[in-house]
Amino acid sequence: MALGMGDFIVWERKLAVRRTIVLFVTLWMTWRAYEWATVYAAATLTIDLNGIKAATTIAAVTFPITYLQKVVLEEYIKSK
Repeated sequence: MALGMGDFIVWERKLAVRRTIVLFVTLWMTWRAYEWATVYAAATLTIDLNGIKAATTIAAVTFPITYLQKVVLEEYIKSK
């Protein structure tokens, strides 16, 4: 018994595969951005105002992806 395209669409809508994938990819992107920012900040860290430069670097890199994550999570919750 072969599944038709209509069956696949119904199955995908019930399980919300695309929404879940988008959510987890966004979470992974957030983690990678944070990881990259901390490595970059540590590599360029100079003794400057008790790590303020490192903290601002991490915040500047992770802010856009964190906002994207917020929007994706809101849409994920709304679509349920």
